[in-house]
Amino acid sequence: MKTKIYIAYALLSIIWGTTWYALKVSLNEGMVPSYAVGIRFLCSGLIFWGIMLFRREKLPLNKKAISIYLQFGFLNFGISYALTYWGTQYIYSNLASILWASFPIITSIIAHFYLSDEKLNSRKIASLTLGIIGTVLIISQSENLGGKNVGIGVIVILLAVLVASWPNVYLKKYKSVVNTFQLNAMAQSIGGIFLLSIAIFTEPGQAMIWTKINLLATVYLIIFGSVITFSLYYWLFSYLSLSQITYVTFFPPIIAIFIGWIFLNERLSFLILFGAILIIIGALLVNYKRK
Repeated sequence: MKTKIYIAYALLSIIWGTTWYALKVSLNEGMVPSYAVGIRFLCSGLIFWGIMLFRREKLPLNKKAISIYLQFGFLNFGISYALTYWGTQYIYSNLASILWASFPIITSIIAHFYLSDEKLNSRKIASLTLGIIGTVLIISQSENLGGKNVGIGVIVILLAVLVASWPNVYLKKYKSVVNTFQLNAMAQSIGGIFLLSIAIFTEPGQAMIWTKINLLATVYLIIFGSVITFSLYYWLFSYLSLSQITYVTFFPPIIAIFIGWIFLNERLSFLILFGAILIIIGALLVNYKRK
């Protein structure tokens, strides 16, 4: 079982590290944020429904299950990803991935008040402090990355991380209520429909630009960035602690930094890299345990 967990962790890190490049490329090519992410999750949700049909699985519809579907559908796949797509328009893809490395820090704070076995300690408080300092350094350097909108983009990404944190803590407490296919089929469908409905009102008249690059990026984000990764991610909830699971956000920034630097010419200043290191070290401290 440990081997399967290690393989799942490695795949998550690699794929999520590359999705930032696909996301940024599609936005640069003219994809409308709300439509892009809405189409992504609606399509991946339909794929999960196909898997459910093939497996002949019934969908749990008890009170706890419905609560999980709605929280992940509206908060995680809906609002959080909408904010992530919108914010990434104005910042480097590798910077967006770095900011998402603060995810385990935020979930640790929320888990302290909700999960009895995930209490804050001096180590986690130190990690929070490092994460805050790193974030402040990054925001202070926003003018070196393109101007005022970069600062707004950073703040929006951090808000996206905050919004996504609560559903993950809630799921950890009630992980036995639904399995990974049931959760993804329902929640991603809800998120996709919700975002496409929002797009009709907030981005009227904006046509989707379906270039070859956009089509390839969208397919990659649907299959690899949504179906494969979230199947593995929620599967891990049955075998790892919440801090260990969210720790997976530590590795993608390393991959995204190199991909953004090589293919998108995204160069980061020393202070931004230093801030990124502080955030990543903070994420590392959250999960470090003495043997």
